[in-house]
Amino acid sequence: MIRSRLPFVRIILVPYLLLLLLFVAVTGAGSAWLYFKSREAQSQLLIHGLVRTVSPLLERLAGSDTSGLLQDRQSWLHHDLERIFQRMPDLENVSVRTGQGGFRKFLGRDRTLVTENMAAWNGTVHGDMRSSTAARRLYSETAPLLRIEFLVRGTGRQPVRLEFGFNRTALRDAVSRAMATLLQAITFFVAISSLALVLAFGLTLWAAVRVRTLEAQVQELYRHASAAELMAGLVHDLRNPLASFRANLASLRITPEEKEEILADMDKDLVRLDAKLCAMLDLTRKRDEPVQEVDGCRLLEDVARLAGPRLAEQNLRLRILCRLDNPIAVMADAMRDVLLNLIINSAESGQQEGEIVVEAWQEESRVFFTVSDRGCGLPENTDVFAPFVTTKETGHGLGLAINRRTVEAHGGTIRAENREGGGATFTILLPQPPAGVSQ
Repeated sequence: MIRSRLPFVRIILVPYLLLLLLFVAVTGAGSAWLYFKSREAQSQLLIHGLVRTVSPLLERLAGSDTSGLLQDRQSWLHHDLERIFQRMPDLENVSVRTGQGGFRKFLGRDRTLVTENMAAWNGTVHGDMRSSTAARRLYSETAPLLRIEFLVRGTGRQPVRLEFGFNRTALRDAVSRAMATLLQAITFFVAISSLALVLAFGLTLWAAVRVRTLEAQVQELYRHASAAELMAGLVHDLRNPLASFRANLASLRITPEEKEEILADMDKDLVRLDAKLCAMLDLTRKRDEPVQEVDGCRLLEDVARLAGPRLAEQNLRLRILCRLDNPIAVMADAMRDVLLNLIINSAESGQQEGEIVVEAWQEESRVFFTVSDRGCGLPENTDVFAPFVTTKETGHGLGLAINRRTVEAHGGTIRAENREGGGATFTILLPQPPAGVSQ
């Protein structure tokens, strides 16, 4: 079965999941920033309203002589403060002090207004109680009262200090009520945006599944087309030995006295037919050999031993440069066949003397093998890995096709290129599993 090569998780799921996380993070951070900024603005509006309510009192106090106002309970100052308590239900207490004395008005347990005298003000201020910082302090402080002070210089010699204490919880509730609509809007739009993104993700997932299905169908068609092409090539390739076999059979009838030579030729034709059929079966069979860790250098030594007699016939030597320090994960028998076939092909490439060089090394999570010769090289503009493509008179053109299929079964690649100065180099790249991952 041809499996889909679409990197589904990497190019579809992961980017969308990252996009979803990014959207949630940006939307969440942006919504939080918008909420807190809006709450700060609403708090400033609330404090501004409080200051505007007491501003007439401050202006009137600035133009008055305060020496007699503090002690006279019937003065306009006491009456104005009582009206302010009525207009501002969140106001809990007010203190008015000068260097000569002062008083405090506050709500008692039965919510009645109580007035009591206070000691003189010594001119010191404890903490930041400016009206300009009140909006920030509304949420940064935890005391029950939000205190705001004003210093007023009237016509008297000493300034008057007024301190207003507001119920912090009531003020926060007022801000929350004003922010409720905005909070609902933020929640609604975040939910709608998230739903839209999830729907888009679902549609993309569905489309990707459909693409996978279509890709599988296309690959199935391609497999059938490839099989038809292979069969056509096989039939064409089998015609020559069959034609030779028929010719020898006809000769046997005409010249029976040459029976021994003719039978020998017919046997060679049958051997050629068997070799082609076996190669075709090897090309089309499923690679289900288990991947296991092997010693790469020892694998090359086995290949060198098997290739020795064929190299000796061509008066060639094999030089192995193995720089593999760790075991490699491969289908041992299959890779042995691939390397042996490449070495034998190099031995039959037209090189008259010298050596064939095999190198092996590892870079990060990839293993490389190269087989280099000094033969006649590769024909230009020819896919030497295609079935039935061969440069040898006696070859059937399936060896390199089998090699490519074996390497691709490992998830790797194989390529061929001509060398400068003559000859060719075949390079195999095999990915390796991360350290600690078993096959």
